[in-house]
Amino acid sequence: MNMCNFVRNLLLVLLCLVFASCSDDKQGKGSTQTDSGTAESARTAEASKTEQFDVNRIARGARLYQEHCAQCHGPEAQGHPDWQHAKQQGYAAAPPLDGAGPVANRRKAEMIDIIRNGVKQDGVPVMPSWKGRVSDEEIEDVITWYQALWPSQVYARWRQLKGNKS
Repeated sequence: MNMCNFVRNLLLVLLCLVFASCSDDKQGKGSTQTDSGTAESARTAEASKTEQFDVNRIARGARLYQEHCAQCHGPEAQGHPDWQHAKQQGYAAAPPLDGAGPVANRRKAEMIDIIRNGVKQDGVPVMPSWKGRVSDEEIEDVITWYQALWPSQVYARWRQLKGNKS
């Protein structure tokens, strides 16, 4: 990964967080009581998400992701284009990590376990184990980076899953 891509990805994540927060503020003004509650809920979700993420952790996670994960999961965590149909067609394809795939329905402990221990399909490794190659803190950094890409509603729903505090 070159430094330009890293900086571009980091800026993209930071801008998304800033713009999402700004757009949520605009949506709440002048709305009805029902819309106001929805807008307030969205602002609360975005504030919670923004407070959750440390910029340094996102930067480290972006670098680690590009170095170790982007080859399979895509440079923007978009996953393989045919990830949903791959297993039925007899091959493995990395799912998206940007909030559009199944990872947003997993507990954080499951995410950590998958990264640490890898994934096998019919006994064949389809995702490598990163145990011993990256630290637990680095795994957390990568998770923080891709969760920062998630839309606010996806992140808020994820936080409500049992066992997800961060």
